Amino acid sequence: MRQYQLAAELRQGTGKGANRRLRKAGYIPAIVYGSGKENINLQVEERLFSRLLRQGGGNRLISLKLDGEDKAVLIQELQQDPLKGTPQHIDFLEVRLDEEVTVMVQVQLVGEAQRTEDGGVISQPLWEIEVACLPTEIPEVLEIDVSGLVVGDSLQVKDIQVPPGIRVVTDPEETVVSVVAPEEIPEEDEEDEVAEGEALEEGEEAAEEDEAAEEDEAE
Repeated sequence: MRQYQLAAELRQGTGKGANRRLRKAGYIPAIVYGSGKENINLQVEERLFSRLLRQGGGNRLISLKLDGEDKAVLIQELQQDPLKGTPQHIDFLEVRLDEEVTVMVQVQLVGEAQRTEDGGVISQPLWEIEVACLPTEIPEVLEIDVSGLVVGDSLQVKDIQVPPGIRVVTDPEETVVSVVAPEEIPEEDEEDEVAEGEALEEGEEAAEEDEAAEEDEAE
């Protein structure tokens, strides 16, 4: 399993003002907490954290290096700027390597190129599923084979093959992927839409003329 590492420093100041100054300096305010342990305020470099996310460490076990000590953590919550998408605050959960955790894992489709060309369109309503396992056994992705699907077929969570030691928490009957026929708009409907649009434009023009006439009378 790939090892993810992230350096962190203790954070002295707290509050909105201190956090704004941290972000301007290129750091992200964060906290580490765990069952029966005191919370620790810390800060991590945005550059390093963003690189970790790009490498796929968002839902994986991370070795957090803090004051010469390595802590096994997971990202419990990541707050992001709603407009820019930049990380604003991180909650790390310290975990034990011998205790089960629950995490979300991405579902990846395989076999699309081998599927029969029947004009169907792949629809994937579920992109992640929740699983429970040891922190060291968290899979990077879970694959589901769609090569044998035709229009009208679907696969559920129960159809995903998971490695030994992985327990699926998501409802097994929930649909992950299906093949649907492309929606076609009948020609008469298109003509109706055009006619409605033209009628609307004519109505708007008539209303504008009436308003202009009323203004002339008022003057």
